[in-house]
Amino acid sequence: MGRIIRRRRATCRLSCEIAESSSRRVQGRIVTISEGGLAVVTELAFEQGDPIRLLIKASDGSKPIAVSAIVWNVRSAATAGGETRMRRYGCVVSEPSRSFLSLLDRLTPPPVTVEPVPVAKSQPRDPGSEWAEPDLPRSREIQPPPKHEPEESWPYFRVRMKQIGGPRTRILTVRARSATQAETLAHEKLAEVCADADGWGVLHIARVSSGR
Repeated sequence: MGRIIRRRRATCRLSCEIAESSSRRVQGRIVTISEGGLAVVTELAFEQGDPIRLLIKASDGSKPIAVSAIVWNVRSAATAGGETRMRRYGCVVSEPSRSFLSLLDRLTPPPVTVEPVPVAKSQPRDPGSEWAEPDLPRSREIQPPPKHEPEESWPYFRVRMKQIGGPRTRILTVRARSATQAETLAHEKLAEVCADADGWGVLHIARVSSGR
């Protein structure tokens, strides 16, 4: 696929004179100009393929520019009223002169070049240095283990126990943090006074206000 060449193009409003004959010139207006041609609005009648000679008057007061072109397309010029005798001619300039290209240069300033913004490179971290970012919260320091409540503040539990398969029962009062711990402590306390502590089960556990 061939590469598409984009030509410079500028919109303008430049006065011009069109040579209708060797002795008569008609006023016109250049509305666009490019490297390969121009568009002119005039009341003169041309057909596609007709040669056209123009004298462009530069807006800066410099010397008029003579241009020879070929009419490429024709259409009615748009007006607010709708009806008009004016025609817009798209013209091809096969060999633009140096002064013609200079005019285009003045109408199409070069594009502004944007300088790239340098991006700072990240520095390698030193494993031995402090790596935490200053705007980030530091890790919490290791806290000491929570203090356990003293045994003197534990509540009392009354545990009623019964010999499995036998008639014997016992009621033990222990201090514990919970009923589950009270059951364990009751078994341990029973083992101190009874050889068959493994043959006993818990019938009931109740929290009491004192050890009496």
